[in-house]
Order: sequence, then C-alpha cells, then structure tokens
Amino acid sequence: MDQFMQAAIDEARLGRREGGIPIGSVLVRNGEIVAKGHNKRVQELNPIKHGEMS
Repeated sequence: MDQFMQAAIDEARLGRREGGIPIGSVLVRNGEIVAKGHNKRVQELNPIKHGEMS
C-alpha cells in the first residue's frame, strides 16, 4: 500500500474513533499531500461534512 492510501485510511480511522463514518480522503499534488480530511457528518450533524470537503 502506498503512503497516500495509508494517509486516507488513517483519516478514516480517525473519523471512526470520533464516532463517525470511516471515510477519509487525501489530496495529492506532485507527489505531496496538500490536504486531508475525514467525514464529520455524524459528529457535527451536518449532511455536507464529507471528507473531501473538510
């Protein structure tokens, strides 16, 4: 598994630990992570708090 997928999985696990849905995402540019996040829909009771939005 590459480092980028691992970073997305780490974000998903963080979301699960917070009581949310385990979905994580990373944005990579030129081989470098420039952003990362995880779903916060459940934690913040907001239907638009998807991982790719945070």
